[in-house]
Amino acid sequence: MGLIRTLAKNTYVRYAFSGGSALVTEEVVLYLTHGLAKFPLWLATGLAYLISFGVNFSINRMLTFAEHGAREGAVRKQTVRFALLVAMNLGVTQVLMYSLTGIGVNYLIAKPLSTLVITLYNFRLYKRWVFKAENEGTPTEQAEPVAGIGARPTDASPSGAPASEIGA
Repeated sequence: MGLIRTLAKNTYVRYAFSGGSALVTEEVVLYLTHGLAKFPLWLATGLAYLISFGVNFSINRMLTFAEHGAREGAVRKQTVRFALLVAMNLGVTQVLMYSLTGIGVNYLIAKPLSTLVITLYNFRLYKRWVFKAENEGTPTEQAEPVAGIGARPTDASPSGAPASEIGA
């Protein structure tokens, strides 16, 4: 039980769980729609990808990035950002699927391979953009202090960037 609790506290393990759940959802839908129902590959891939959207978003928001402020974040903003990333990923997936199947890779193998490529850059985008805590906003998103009330010369550089970000 101690090992399971330790693993469950690890963001990377939770991310892998979320991705694995979404991948299983995608593979099942892809098989049902293309393998059994004979939908065109482009349609089956798109449907499978979009259906796994809800699985992936929900697990990432409620479990994977919860300790990073995802649950406290604006669901609407997170959903829009996630959807934009999904749209980009869908395009990348389509290109990879057709490229891989075009050279003879089975579609059920091509899908996990394309997902692996996308997974490599998604973690950082999820953590730093989609599910970032609301209190980590840019200076323009944060309330501006009224001159003389709570403002200190060390709070920001002349450009307006917080002193902690200078040189970053």
